[in-house]
Amino acid sequence: MIVDFHSHDFPDALAARAIAGMCRKTEGFLYPAGDGTLENHLDSMRLAGIDKAVLCQISTRPEHHAPLLRRARAIMDGEFGERARRMIIPFCSAHPADPDVAGHLREIRAAGVKGIKVHPYYQGFSLADPAVFPMFRAAADLGLVVTTHAGFDVGYPARRDACGPREIAILLRNVPGLKFVASHLGGCAGYAPHSTDELLELGCWIDTSALHRDWHKDEQIRLLRSWPSDRILFGTDFPWTDGREAVRWVSSIREKEDLDALFSKNAERLLG
Repeated sequence: MIVDFHSHDFPDALAARAIAGMCRKTEGFLYPAGDGTLENHLDSMRLAGIDKAVLCQISTRPEHHAPLLRRARAIMDGEFGERARRMIIPFCSAHPADPDVAGHLREIRAAGVKGIKVHPYYQGFSLADPAVFPMFRAAADLGLVVTTHAGFDVGYPARRDACGPREIAILLRNVPGLKFVASHLGGCAGYAPHSTDELLELGCWIDTSALHRDWHKDEQIRLLRSWPSDRILFGTDFPWTDGREAVRWVSSIREKEDLDALFSKNAERLLG
């Protein structure tokens, strides 16, 4: 079994615009492996042998809470078909500028959603800002998993100050007990070697969604090879990486006896 802990798709009416906007913002550096729709996502999973995928939705404005929660509920209730209900694990999001963020987190939990995705660059905050600690404390108290974009982002090439290893470490020291996943191998790209190692001591998980494998290649391989097998989650960041290629990359680096943990067991344990 394979669980992709980091994937994206969009409502059909928005998918083409969302993909095109990301390509423009990154000046063509990102090139999609899919069209951004749910059906294309499901087809890609089938071809890659991926059984389930965490769908990472992001609220770039506070008012996005309601539509993202509606879509998550619709997927779980089978409104998008049995295949989506069985294969997609929808996450919602939380925005620190939301005046009722704690109440909305409770709604997310009550709906049966397992976690939330945040992206500090697109949401305009730093993980190290004490003003956001209560939001993450509320998520921790509810047992929600939090996954974040971590490290360098091609859409913000001059920024290194919101969600790198240092900022993640500050958050985790101030919000103990948070179930926290730092994507892109803990955000190692763009930072000094071994910057992410402190995160292991703080109980952080990392995922394997490395879009730029030729950047800081040695450090990415070191992390994937050396972190304990029970702290790494397989992730693709689809539609920006093809699932088949992501499976091959992870399998070529990690020892075979560790792959069950990376591909499924860790996700099952974290999500309950």
